[in-house]
Amino acid sequence: MPLLGLGVFQITDEAECVAAIHAAFEYDYRHIDTAKLYENEVAVGKAVRESGIDREELFITTKIWPTDFGCDSARRAFETSLGKLALDYVDLYMIHWPVREGTEETWEVMQGLRDEGLIRSIGVSNFSPRRFDQQFFKRTDEVPAVNQFERHAFNTKPEWVAYCRQKGILAEAYCPLNRGQRLDDPQLVQLAEKYGKSSAQILLRHQVQEGLAVIPKSSRPERIRENADIFDFEISTQDMHVLDTLDEGKPPASGPEEDWY
Repeated sequence: MPLLGLGVFQITDEAECVAAIHAAFEYDYRHIDTAKLYENEVAVGKAVRESGIDREELFITTKIWPTDFGCDSARRAFETSLGKLALDYVDLYMIHWPVREGTEETWEVMQGLRDEGLIRSIGVSNFSPRRFDQQFFKRTDEVPAVNQFERHAFNTKPEWVAYCRQKGILAEAYCPLNRGQRLDDPQLVQLAEKYGKSSAQILLRHQVQEGLAVIPKSSRPERIRENADIFDFEISTQDMHVLDTLDEGKPPASGPEEDWY
């Protein structure tokens, strides 16, 4: 899976979404992250088909929402997503949020779909170490390929990252730019000036350099291009530590069951 991807959350206008993905492909993105909840799987599939890029070069992720959890409903939900994408398979299918009922059964359905060749890899999103230990690994020994959760320099979730590394799970950061907030932080701006980069590029490079995948969301071609321009420099160990000090220890994002962490 490419460590840099384009997130398309909240880009619900089809033309806007297709244009954003085409811009991403132009700037060498090959990883697109969507979900049933985002209501733009049709646009993602359209952009993929229009691109002319060989399907094997692309990495397409989508996700199942908890309202579709369960043996029969999970399979129907996947088939609906695959139909909207109009693809032969998805590269990564994820449980979008953990909830008390149906998570384990849904994972078993996903395993079966992978065995059928309809999914290349299966993963989860928003799973804390507690959810893994108290729920997920009670029913399976299989380690998810990916755990996707909100993560950036102002909310580094060190326990989550350490747990993923211990288990061999790739940690993937959504909202890696902190929703555009705090880009004017003095320490961040100082580092951006030092490396001749933007604050956003420093935030993204910080995570990629730590071995995390990132999926910054944007529909603006200039921002999409800027977010991709993070592989021609390296942040020093000392400056990586400076970025780590920005962490504010924010609580996890609220989900369908806010106390279920």
